[in-house]
Amino acid sequence: MQEVLNLVKVIKTDIANLSKKVEEMSKTHAQQLNEEWIQRDQVMRILKISERKLQSMRDNGTLPFSQIDGKIYYRTSDVEKLLNSNYSNS
Repeated sequence: MQEVLNLVKVIKTDIANLSKKVEEMSKTHAQQLNEEWIQRDQVMRILKISERKLQSMRDNGTLPFSQIDGKIYYRTSDVEKLLNSNYSNS
């Protein structure tokens, strides 16, 4: 009988942990869908870079992007991360 109670306790804990992970994942995906996406012209203006430089950043993985029907989109958070990762206080 004690074994069954222990097993139920373990299963209950596993279900609670799984439920937390599912909730975290759903928040993450919802954030991605709610996030603002911008096009290359806006990114070039923000970063003050040329089209060729932006292409290089895509090619070498510096700036992630999404492409739909030949049109390229960038997450504002990725642009912000790039700026923050290169921030210098000197």
